[in-house]
Amino acid sequence: MPIPIPELNDPDALTPEKVDTAIRYKTPGFYVLGTLGDNKLMTVSYVGRSDDDLAAKLKRHAGNYPAFAFATAESALLAYQGECRLYHALKPSKNVMHPIRKGADAAWACPVCGQ
Repeated sequence: MPIPIPELNDPDALTPEKVDTAIRYKTPGFYVLGTLGDNKLMTVSYVGRSDDDLAAKLKRHAGNYPAFAFATAESALLAYQGECRLYHALKPSKNVMHPIRKGADAAWACPVCGQ
């Protein structure tokens, strides 16, 4: 059965300024990083999340990846679930392991594999 991929904002160049323009408040969320083709399609190399400050996390990747796309989440748990869905659907080359659950919330389970 196909894995549903969460909807992300349109990809853009990954610079601190673009992140500040796109994300104007502190929020959990998940994202993809990679390269952006001439056709505005993104080749994804990495997926990640932030449990509390998506913009700050994305800015730490600026200079390492040329492009990003993201979605905000209502909670850290929903950010984790979005990251898991992207990880399983896209199988990004730079992610060496399954997304990690938040320390105190070890009861979280991946919505795809249950890990």
